[in-house]
Amino acid sequence: MFKQHSGIIELSHDESFKYQIVQKFMTGKINRKEASELLCVSERSVTRYSKRVQRKGILGVKNGNYGKVSNNDKYDAKTKEMVIDIYLNGYFDFNLKHFSEILLKDHQIDIPYKTLWRWFSKARLIKRARKRRRIKRVYRDRMPQEGLLLQMDGSHHKWNGKDDWCLIAAIDDATSEIPYAEFFKGETTLGCMKVLKGIIERKGVPKAIYTDKAGWSGGGKRTDFSQFQRACEKLGIQVIYADSPEAKGRIERAFRTFQDRIIPEMRSKKIRSMKKANQYLRSQFLKNYWNKEKTVRPINKETAYSPLDPFKDLDQILVIENSRKIGSDHTVQWAGKRYKIDSGRYSFAGYEAVFRETIDGRTRVFVMEKEVGLEEIIEPPREVAEKHLEGPNKPPTTEEAEIEKRLRLYMAPLITRLRNRLVQHMVSGKPLNLRNLDKEAC
Repeated sequence: MFKQHSGIIELSHDESFKYQIVQKFMTGKINRKEASELLCVSERSVTRYSKRVQRKGILGVKNGNYGKVSNNDKYDAKTKEMVIDIYLNGYFDFNLKHFSEILLKDHQIDIPYKTLWRWFSKARLIKRARKRRRIKRVYRDRMPQEGLLLQMDGSHHKWNGKDDWCLIAAIDDATSEIPYAEFFKGETTLGCMKVLKGIIERKGVPKAIYTDKAGWSGGGKRTDFSQFQRACEKLGIQVIYADSPEAKGRIERAFRTFQDRIIPEMRSKKIRSMKKANQYLRSQFLKNYWNKEKTVRPINKETAYSPLDPFKDLDQILVIENSRKIGSDHTVQWAGKRYKIDSGRYSFAGYEAVFRETIDGRTRVFVMEKEVGLEEIIEPPREVAEKHLEGPNKPPTTEEAEIEKRLRLYMAPLITRLRNRLVQHMVSGKPLNLRNLDKEAC
């Protein structure tokens, strides 16, 4: 480091050599090409050096930050302790970039990110990224239009700090915009349908949805996901299945950012219920942060979202459908119960009754696309024999106990004799003789 003392400027060996060569170039003793070769820079850099020396004199060969106050000396130890204290008492789970934004927004303290990083690194408060073994992945360009492809997935986490919730969201491949997202208790097919409904109501019908194969591999995650594909086919949406999480890396990386920012912010704002969490997610986080700061412009400004066909009812399409055949007595079996179909004056015997479970949890029944009423048939309980009602643990009577005692006394010698003959058979190899067991002495 070189300092200026009482008007004296100290130059390093390289700076002194640069100044001498530039002076020779300016006085015409050497040409520009020779100066560039001596300084190991381009000819254009030689011109810039000479202009700076003409304008600033000998300071023209010094670094532009020479004489300025360093950020190390700009803030005193008291300011540093105050900032670290703010972090530890209220924002201990925020990442450093997030904390620097909060520090400026809520506390009106403007400190450069690099200065904060230096302070926090020395205090061992930096959240280090996990190191993972890298697998080669081929880069794929973004889609040229918004609405051409949406990546959809769910993220399971303790979003409020204690309860296991699932955040289902979809991100536009062209712009990284998240048109709709919502917290649910689990990653269900109806939850995915609700997110799709929110996207269609706000933006329109997308051309394709990119998701994983969770619903096809069994288990409790997205059961009946083929119903989602059926609904998408009715809406003209192509469902594309990814073979790996990295294939839909845009939504996976978005979820990492969500977990890094939403969890500490909800803790800071004391948000615990799912209803308030969803309000905060859509009205503040997505609107004021993600869709403002994390989105990019598409190559083609024309949108690929299509308006919903006015003859299509989302509430009739985004449902889970199951069919049951109507019996000759106009009854059907559903969910372990028996129901009577209200057919009016028409006969529906032999037709299919379609049970539709809607997003809001209701179950509606349709026959030939006409909604019908149901009446549950409550059958009287059947009479059960008294001996079954008494159960297997009923204590035996005196007569039954006496019979069991005599039987045990008779069978015990027979079992002993049989065991002895088996041992002899195994030792000698002679044929096993089971005759006269009751007459042989033990």
